[in-house]
Amino acid sequence: MVVKCPKCNHFVSDMAPTCPHCGEKLFDENNLNESDNCHEQSLEKSQIDKSSGEPSPNEQQVAVEQPVQSKEGVSQAKKLDTVSPKADTTPRVDPSEQKVSPQRTPPQITSSYSAPIAPPPSGIPYQEAKKSNSTLIGIIILLAVIICGVGGYFYYDNVYLPEKIDREAPRYYSMANAIVLRSSRSAGADFNKVASLPYGTELITYEIDKEWAKVKVNSPNGEKQEGYVASPYILNKPDFFLMNSIFGNQDSKETIITTKCRIALLNYFKDNQYIGKIDEQMRIDASISTSPNSTNQWQVFTKPKDAKPNSVFFKRLYNKSSQFTDFAVIITNSVSGQRKLLYFYFDEDETPHLLTEQEAPSQGYIVNITYDYDFYSASKVLNVEYSY
Repeated sequence: MVVKCPKCNHFVSDMAPTCPHCGEKLFDENNLNESDNCHEQSLEKSQIDKSSGEPSPNEQQVAVEQPVQSKEGVSQAKKLDTVSPKADTTPRVDPSEQKVSPQRTPPQITSSYSAPIAPPPSGIPYQEAKKSNSTLIGIIILLAVIICGVGGYFYYDNVYLPEKIDREAPRYYSMANAIVLRSSRSAGADFNKVASLPYGTELITYEIDKEWAKVKVNSPNGEKQEGYVASPYILNKPDFFLMNSIFGNQDSKETIITTKCRIALLNYFKDNQYIGKIDEQMRIDASISTSPNSTNQWQVFTKPKDAKPNSVFFKRLYNKSSQFTDFAVIITNSVSGQRKLLYFYFDEDETPHLLTEQEAPSQGYIVNITYDYDFYSASKVLNVEYSY
């Protein structure tokens, strides 16, 4: 900033302690410091004014003061221009670059202005690394979803679904002493035999018709086997447990071995609301509707299979041309001890028919049975001989 010397009226820098023209002392130290501060503030304000396009107050002051110079001052200013460089008259001079008089070193000016801090790098490598990590995480999640989906489908299709089907499939039981599990719907051959199933084998049944049933069984070694069995040799759960309750001893089960005779007994018990001896909880689990009482509990007791006489009798009497023998059996009331004789014959398709039922003596076994014509009744009569 340029100021006028009060003595010679020459224009002098406000940073000079004395006038270079007349030697007049211009500022004391306090004024110099104030001048430094003012100069610093003016520099900051001039920079702001430049950015806004308005002239600084110093420039306005110079523009106002210049017209009132005296002729003497103007001539002296011209001399000064020839002596001192023009740079001294520039109002915006960096104090650190200004040449000072060797007589006095002005104090160092500390500016509160700080240069703008350069912005940090754009972070492109970091963003690229972050993007790469996000892509990797997405790929890992996608692979995890695919693996879980494939594993879940495999578990559902190979574990859960088969177990669900097995749980919901109906249970049937083999009622013959032995039935053959086959790999195909073909009987009378050996090539398709899978296993021989004993009496009472539980069968997980998927399909059943009049001839064949598609089943699964648990083999003795724990493996599950699938195949086909003949439908006439299996029973549903209520019928099997009802039929099993009819056998009073193991000999009766081994003596009445044909399925047609067992079906004949089962149908008779179902038609008459009879039941054998069975545990109450087992009866409930098997869904048998008949409740046992003193009048409807009947069973079959026999001697060993080859013993004669016995509680069973097989002979072709009703239809001598039939391919099946007739079946006679004594049943006993488990409570009262009352006994009955039942006599069945069979059609060619093994369908049983009850020919007659009659009271039997409280003791004894069947020795012989005849089916003769009775002249008094004009019909055939069944005559039974018992041993006492």
